[in-house]
Amino acid sequence: MALFAISFMLEDGSDYNDRLATLVKAIEEAADGDVWSETASFFLVTSTKNSANLKDEIMASVGLQDGDVLLVINLSKTKGHSTHGLSKKTLFKKLIDQR
Repeated sequence: MALFAISFMLEDGSDYNDRLATLVKAIEEAADGDVWSETASFFLVTSTKNSANLKDEIMASVGLQDGDVLLVINLSKTKGHSTHGLSKKTLFKKLIDQR
């Protein structure tokens, strides 16, 4: 079982609250163990999946729109991460690869 950090940013829109509720539920259901979410847009979860599979499972349940961002980082592995919608992906990769 690994520990993951999940962060997201949703664009405003008339369906913002629905997308938020669906995303939170998807994150909680994709976890295989404990879920911590006391700060806004950030979760710590445990899972037996890898970063890409965890992100894909979450995304399969949520209708993300253009401009929405989802980030999954495996904190238990040096290189495990998966993203959706990053506008500065090159900078993110440069920084995350320093771990």
